[in-house]
Amino acid sequence: MPSDRRRILELALESLENKKKQLDAEIAEITRELRGGAAKEISLATHSKGIGSSRKRSRFSKQERLRRSERMKAYWDNWRKKKSRNK
Repeated sequence: MPSDRRRILELALESLENKKKQLDAEIAEITRELRGGAAKEISLATHSKGIGSSRKRSRFSKQERLRRSERMKAYWDNWRKKKSRNK
């Protein structure tokens, strides 16, 4: 009998936690609207779709990418040679 009560309490707790999450989300949404966040959300939505966004620059120069590419090609060639020797 105690295990049945425990299971019921666990299910009740889970249900209440889900309701709390929903309420927290609604509170956050209303708070954003009151603070004028609706305009910000619209601009973020258009930005995430690529409208008006610019392309990010690469962190590495072309020369650095080429050097890295050559190093990795040599690394994998060496790895394949070692693997084929072990067979």
